[in-house]
Amino acid sequence: MNPFLNPIFLCRVLKSGIVDPNRLHRMNNEDIIKYQNKALKAIVKYAYTIPVYREKYKKIGIHPSDVKEIADIKKLPFITKEDFRSNFPNNVISPSFNRKAAIIAATSGTTGRSLSLYFDLYTVIRSMLGFVRVLKEWDIDWRKTKMSLLLDLTENSFENEYIINSIFSSAKPLIPTRNIQIIDILDPPLDIIRQIERFQPEIIIGYPFVIIQLAVLKSKGYGKNITPRCIGTSGAFFDMYSRKHVEEVFNTKIFDIYAATESGLIAFECRNGGYHVCSDLVYLEYMKNGSDVSFGEPGALVVTKLYGRGTPLIRYTSIDDVVTPLNNDCTCGLAGGLIQRIHGRKSDSVLLPDGKMAFVSLFENILGESLSEIKVDKIKRIQIVQHKIDSIELKILVDEHLRDVGHPVDKMFSIIKNKLRNRLGPDIKIVIKEVNRFDAKDPYIISKVDRSKFVEKMYLV
Repeated sequence: MNPFLNPIFLCRVLKSGIVDPNRLHRMNNEDIIKYQNKALKAIVKYAYTIPVYREKYKKIGIHPSDVKEIADIKKLPFITKEDFRSNFPNNVISPSFNRKAAIIAATSGTTGRSLSLYFDLYTVIRSMLGFVRVLKEWDIDWRKTKMSLLLDLTENSFENEYIINSIFSSAKPLIPTRNIQIIDILDPPLDIIRQIERFQPEIIIGYPFVIIQLAVLKSKGYGKNITPRCIGTSGAFFDMYSRKHVEEVFNTKIFDIYAATESGLIAFECRNGGYHVCSDLVYLEYMKNGSDVSFGEPGALVVTKLYGRGTPLIRYTSIDDVVTPLNNDCTCGLAGGLIQRIHGRKSDSVLLPDGKMAFVSLFENILGESLSEIKVDKIKRIQIVQHKIDSIELKILVDEHLRDVGHPVDKMFSIIKNKLRNRLGPDIKIVIKEVNRFDAKDPYIISKVDRSKFVEKMYLV
């Protein structure tokens, strides 16, 4: 039976559809904490019915009754991707969970082997309502605004299971789809840009590497009539140089949506430039070596999902990102936490002999300082290749239109090299190499160093 034909289920969905997208606007930070207190108690009580969690909690003598407020989350143990893998499928769900009606979504596997988790349809809907919140912030009406969604439609992917096989298939009569164009990111880039041009969307949302490919084609004369009001990106790190290039090519603004398969929506950029945590959907901790970091200091992200059935996420450490929290208020008025910057994955960092981990953001900051010094932004894209623990190669794609403006390229390289040496240390061999092109899928950091014996001590961002 289609669950949308069940009046009780439909009423829950309609209520969430009204309340969830507007919650951060209606509440203040004190209200958010009260909401988190209630949500955490409920999700911990549910988790205690699931073998992988119950075993962990019993081992340290924790019972759901010990969790009365969000601050009590520190009493709970961490959970990892390996915990879920080793207990899948039977021990990551409650015995009462209806596995026959379950939705199974898998992570991309970019940080290792893929991970599959269980969800129910209502959890999926609430997760997607979080994205409706983001669209609303950018004056996008999901029922009317013409949108091109560039999705990963491979089997068991987040987008395929959540959007195509779950919501669209179950609620098709209730969801207007004429204004929504779905495009598979595995289609050839030229086919993608032609599909978009025929559809003429106001909004394009997709993975950064696909958006970069479209910008390259548009700069070559394809897709001349594609003029989106804004572009949303999600699913991967988007470096500042590629982002700036895309905005210039499409003459529009980009907003980022921070999400993960395991947790759903985490945070998003508002029109005023603030990076807002969806504090009613997730509770975030920022940690280094097991301790909380201060505001303005980078820390490894620990995520607790405050809603849902299937496989809950409580103090999950395997998102792998390093993020700097911000203690500030945004002029847009949204409640909840703020993020200063997402620096990237620990698995995509440069490892240094003294235990420091250098992220893409560090290199971008150094390049930004260098370009400010020469007063010309000649750089279109970068890539860092770490050959050995003490040897780094920085590849730079120079903007040909600005090559001869201001200081020569070799002078720019010299300034960058000196600044890198000051930040990374004099014992690190640094080579800067100019390249003619990058592929959109090329990673920003390639490290050939064995990470298994590395002991991290500090994040350089």
